[in-house]
Amino acid sequence: MRGFTLIELIMVIVIIGTLAAVVGPRFFDRQVFDERLFFEESLSAVRYGQKLAVASGCRIRARVDAAGYALSYASACGGVVAGAAVGHPSGGGYAAGNPQAVTVMPALDVTFDSLGAASGAANTATFGGAFTLSVHPATGFIETTP
Repeated sequence: MRGFTLIELIMVIVIIGTLAAVVGPRFFDRQVFDERLFFEESLSAVRYGQKLAVASGCRIRARVDAAGYALSYASACGGVVAGAAVGHPSGGGYAAGNPQAVTVMPALDVTFDSLGAASGAANTATFGGAFTLSVHPATGFIETTP
């Protein structure tokens, strides 16, 4: 006399199945994770470029676009030619592609000086419509949303 009837159990299974089919894919969409990952990698690269410019006294160019991100020397400095790639601490250049094809509109292209201030025409980029990276020209302050 205690418990659930067979009809009640079937109705619960139907409701759970419907929710899993409709709502489930929204929780497991990789696009948001891919956008966040590329955004965090790019943010880390831009911050590293600014810190390297302050520490070395060399002008460092940071570029982020739909193809990926890269750091390079903006001018000759300390025996390094202009345009040379910034070396990654683990070896190789400090650059990476965008394997998940996250949209970046418009491209971010800034140059940091020895004080950490930024110059450049394009100082704001939006990643996939959800994340924004801005570099303030006068101070070099790096602002992100969300």
